[in-house]
Amino acid sequence: MFLFFDIGDTLVDEADFARFRHASVHQFFRERGCAISDAQYRADLNNLSMQGRMTLFDQLRWLAERNGCGYLMGMAVFRDYILRVAPEAPGRFRPFADAHATLAALAGERDGDGRAYRLGVIANQPVWIRGRLREWKLLGYFEEECVIISDEVAISKPRPEIFQFALEQARVEPEEAVMIGNDYAFDIEPAKRLGMRTVWIEREDPYAPGAPPIAHPVAADERIAELAELPDVLARLSAPASLANGRAPQRTRTGRKKRA
Repeated sequence: MFLFFDIGDTLVDEADFARFRHASVHQFFRERGCAISDAQYRADLNNLSMQGRMTLFDQLRWLAERNGCGYLMGMAVFRDYILRVAPEAPGRFRPFADAHATLAALAGERDGDGRAYRLGVIANQPVWIRGRLREWKLLGYFEEECVIISDEVAISKPRPEIFQFALEQARVEPEEAVMIGNDYAFDIEPAKRLGMRTVWIEREDPYAPGAPPIAHPVAADERIAELAELPDVLARLSAPASLANGRAPQRTRTGRKKRA
């Protein structure tokens, strides 16, 4: 069985950077004379992140125009972000405490058919993330040709092509692969539509804190709260069909708040 992992808020905690980004962007608007209250800023940006799934530039442009500051203000704030915030990301990302142990455990495990797990990545990330994975000593767990980073292939999730490319690189069929990620709309739904099995890590989204829960997450075959639960969940997913038939998808945690 081939296991594909998302990176951001699946293997790597981006919460510190998300808080820094939110605070900095708000400050940039204020510095440029575009007054937005704290409450309105949080409500607007979270709503855009959750529902519209807009790019950051489109979010900033919308915020500027909504508050009477104009399209050009959005461009200026986006440039502030690129020059003053984005460079901070590599130093503010941190692997989750259970990332190493979980990957190490899986690297030595076998699926229900007795085959060793194979590991890869499908992630919307900038090109520098590969170097950070190496520095964190995470990169070595994955097959080199199966580390698929959006900025390296010019296609991002949730477009099906990035999943199809990963499957082709791994030389596996969708039913032989599992997508493991925290983003229901970008990781779980598109993978399920292609026929992959799915494990949803139900973490609160740091880029849209307070987002309402997913009402009917039917695309998730399994739901977990942390990476350490993954080996047991995968054992169930890879069980022989005679044992797995008739088993309802497991739900490990309820009430999770996540952008839709």
